[in-house]
Amino acid sequence: MQSFNISTLKPGTYFDAPVYLDKEYIILSPDTPLSKEIIRRLKKWGFTQLLSEGKQVDAPTYSSTDNGTPSTSILEENIQESEKIQTARKFYYEYIDFTRTVIKIFLSENHLNIPVITEKIKQLIDMEKNNRDYLLRYTELEIPVDNYLIIHSSNTSILSITLGSFLKLPPHRLIELGLSSLLHDIGMFKLPERLYNNKTKLTEKDQKTVMAHTILGYRILKGFSVPENVALGALEHHERMDGTGYPKRISGSKISIYARIIAVACSFDAMLTPRPYKESFDGHRAMLDLLRGNKAKYDENVIRALIYRLSIYPLGTYILLSNNAKGLVVKTEINNPRFPAVRILKDENGKKPEKPLIIATSEESGLFIKRSLTKEEIKNL
Repeated sequence: MQSFNISTLKPGTYFDAPVYLDKEYIILSPDTPLSKEIIRRLKKWGFTQLLSEGKQVDAPTYSSTDNGTPSTSILEENIQESEKIQTARKFYYEYIDFTRTVIKIFLSENHLNIPVITEKIKQLIDMEKNNRDYLLRYTELEIPVDNYLIIHSSNTSILSITLGSFLKLPPHRLIELGLSSLLHDIGMFKLPERLYNNKTKLTEKDQKTVMAHTILGYRILKGFSVPENVALGALEHHERMDGTGYPKRISGSKISIYARIIAVACSFDAMLTPRPYKESFDGHRAMLDLLRGNKAKYDENVIRALIYRLSIYPLGTYILLSNNAKGLVVKTEINNPRFPAVRILKDENGKKPEKPLIIATSEESGLFIKRSLTKEEIKNL
């Protein structure tokens, strides 16, 4: 990767490949412009260079309007978007680190600081409310997976909060849902690590051992005097609406509402996450799997919330448009989940746009998503 001196970069400059702070952490996605505020913060934090394999593109010059005022609305919109993306990404990285610390203390001291975790959940709720579309683009980020469960627990809680928000849960219940979803797999951490960071499929005996994590998690949370509904999220998140789940094989409304929400969030995130023994799905394929093959297993209202929040083509999905342009879903439309906004990565002629371009798909325009891209097509973007 090439290094670029931050002091020489101007607001509006962007790169045609991801931009990194170091070899692990992405700070900008392709074609996302640097803002004056981002440059200021990077300097304040002591960073002197950025890394990228892409080409640096200087800030575009806009023509003047009739009254001589520079027409910079497009640039301003991109800068505002860039700042929101960075705010959401910074929170996401911090949230992963927070979860990692919570689990580390739990394993070493057998302690969960519920008030501190609750305060973090309140921050998550605020972030989801104010930066939802950007926070949910965490699938674009490359996170070092030292412990699958830590990343999975964090992602599940983010998805659970956005589903609970759509379902109009009152504030105190949204906080409880966040607490329950972040700690839904707490029982798993008491099992041998090889069972959840495994590189091969589990044996039948190991699977039975893993299934006990729900009961273990319930007992752990009850030991910290959390509300019953919070503990039930850990106990029942593997129950299914048709009665085929575990540990009690209960069905329908007998399953607690938090567990029904966590079940969808947990399953959806698991499909997106690559594991050594299984192929990961893109967001579109994961959504279709929930809708077609497993619809009877999940609460219809929660599935509907997932569709409306993420769309049939969820945020971060690489897609082919009806005009053969290729892009990335960056914004969903709650009133019409079939037609999200797309950042164009290659136009209909196979060329990269000269400046960031986000377009709205719609039935009226005739511009719509034909399908998601294959992994091979994504590699060639």
